Amino acid sequence: MRPTEYQPRERSPRSGEYEELNIFGNPTGRTALVMGDEELPPACRGFSWRPLPERTPAELRRYAREYRRMAEAPATAFVGDRLRSLAERFDALADQREREDRGQP
Repeated sequence: MRPTEYQPRERSPRSGEYEELNIFGNPTGRTALVMGDEELPPACRGFSWRPLPERTPAELRRYAREYRRMAEAPATAFVGDRLRSLAERFDALADQREREDRGQP
């Protein structure tokens, strides 16, 4: 499933958090909370917006790897446990998205 992208100042189809993508389709780190049928924020030419829940499996796995890397040297054991937990959740979500892409439940 290819994520849906929306143009700046276009009306959002639903309420939620959106992330800005650059001209290459990579997240810029900028996010916006938008209500349904509200105008998306302005952005640079060629940039777009997509709902955060539509991250691809590859992106979710990248986040999981990053959290595991950070968990290798945590400030406390509690922080390390939480980072590993987040990594597992991102991997599980990526697995779910991949199954959905293949048409499996």
